[in-house]
Amino acid sequence: MNDDKKMGDLLNSYFASAFTNEDTDHLPPVKQVFPGVESECLSSFTITSDMVKAKLNRLKMNKAPGIDSVGTRMLLELVDEISEFLADLYNISLHTRDVPHDWKLANVTAVFKKGKKCSPSDYRPICLTVHVCKVFESIVRDWMIEHLEKYALIKESQHGFVKDKSCLTSLLIFMEEVTSYIDSGFPVDVIYLDFQKAFAKVPHCRLISKLKAHGITGNILR
Repeated sequence: MNDDKKMGDLLNSYFASAFTNEDTDHLPPVKQVFPGVESECLSSFTITSDMVKAKLNRLKMNKAPGIDSVGTRMLLELVDEISEFLADLYNISLHTRDVPHDWKLANVTAVFKKGKKCSPSDYRPICLTVHVCKVFESIVRDWMIEHLEKYALIKESQHGFVKDKSCLTSLLIFMEEVTSYIDSGFPVDVIYLDFQKAFAKVPHCRLISKLKAHGITGNILR
């Protein structure tokens, strides 16, 4: 196939089919795990220019821009001039509980993984979003992680997306447990599970319910 539009439509249809369509009228109950009182929930916070400046200074020069064509070099060179403005913009977004429409748009690039190049299922969609939105997301994430760690809501067994943990730390603990059983003369069976298109299939309504159950409420949740 040599028609760019047909190829784009074909890939788009396949990528869109991977997402989960929920029956919001029959969602399973979510267990409340937050141990604190309502006043201790993470419902709002204020973003300062220093927070924004610290995030901007960590940006890498070679990152591709989103649909606004604003690259990281421009943001880094203007960090002192724009930090306060961006902090105001982020706080307005939090206060109004609204994310600007342009921040929700992305350039999607289909990257070949393996298999047949003629098969849409063998491509991975890479989304290039607006950098100023990524900075905003990173600041919100920091507050959420701090809240979850403060109330010990992340289990010790969680190694993915946790600071100072990785696949390596998970494997080391796993190997220690397995070898201890083998040394004691016990057999060990291992079952590996892999979630296909895990991030694409996250059901949003259920995710929001779980965030609320972990004490993330108010403007932050909305």
